[in-house]
Amino acid sequence: MPGNIKEALACWNRDGNQSGHRERWKIVPACIWSTIWLERNQRCFENKSCSMEKTKLKCLTLFYFWCKHEYPHEDEDITSMLESLRSS
Repeated sequence: MPGNIKEALACWNRDGNQSGHRERWKIVPACIWSTIWLERNQRCFENKSCSMEKTKLKCLTLFYFWCKHEYPHEDEDITSMLESLRSS
């Protein structure tokens, strides 16, 4: 288990180098951290919160947007893109 962010990213990049989608793999930590940071700000400054499922969907939507440079039209778009990453 990594002890800090630097170690976590080193493990993530090491494991991602075995993937056929290296560039997309590198985006994932930033998507997770960005989504959590935005959720934290909503909770702290706007007194709003989302469910865990909604937060996960926001993270996947952000990942899709950063990879495709467009917002998904349906949840199925996100699912099919994630399946294409697994099948390669």
